[in-house]
Amino acid sequence: MSDPQHPGNPHQIPPYVSQPQSGQPQPPHSSHQQYAQQHATQGYILNGQSAQPGQPLTTNTNTAGRAGLIVGLIGLAIGIFANLIVQALIRTSGYGALSMFSGVGSLLAFAAALAALILGLIGLRNPSAPHGAAGIATGLGIAGVVNILFGFIVSTAGAFFYF
Repeated sequence: MSDPQHPGNPHQIPPYVSQPQSGQPQPPHSSHQQYAQQHATQGYILNGQSAQPGQPLTTNTNTAGRAGLIVGLIGLAIGIFANLIVQALIRTSGYGALSMFSGVGSLLAFAAALAALILGLIGLRNPSAPHGAAGIATGLGIAGVVNILFGFIVSTAGAFFYF
């Protein structure tokens, strides 16, 4: 089926299309344009910030939270690597090397976990920044600090009661 051919002016508006109220002719999709113009002036909201058209969109970053996340992941990697090395040293080396490497690895992992905890808490205190990375950094820091302190307490108590 094809549209019926209208003889005469090809720009003539068909009778089923509503005529504009004013005396000036308007294109057939003017209601869509008016709707778009009305809503385009309202702007957009992204991450809790309003952005008007024509203005640059600024995004806040949580530098302390992101740094805490990176330090926390590095501390986690140090702890895993130190445990792997300690397991290898148990089978191949003497007690002196094992004790020294275990202590140094634990100290480095504790420092990284404590730094991640502090940076994560600083990042969580910033109300205008996203808190995802800061929350993960805080969790990694708490887990690392508790893990290493518990290991230190258990090894100290074991040495005190058994030797």
